[in-house]
Amino acid sequence: MEHGFNQFIPEELNNHLKEEAYSELCEIGEINQMQIELENKINRRIRRIHSHMRQCGTCLSEQMKAGILMELPEYWQMRHQTGGGRYPKLHYQVN
Repeated sequence: MEHGFNQFIPEELNNHLKEEAYSELCEIGEINQMQIELENKINRRIRRIHSHMRQCGTCLSEQMKAGILMELPEYWQMRHQTGGGRYPKLHYQVN
């Protein structure tokens, strides 16, 4: 079974495109595969950086100095100030 718009293209035109554009279509497929591999590499490196920044004391301190992160007491106060209060325990939420 063929996918996409091939069902709407006359068979003669479909065969002509296969003959004339086959190498270009193959190259597009290869480029697409390389793009996927690069995206995966980028995502792995970003995850490593984020993991480091969450565990490294130096990075955490610098983030707090820059105002990117806040200290835990401030975070818990913020939750109470916005009306969050104490969240119910899981066994109280069961119907």
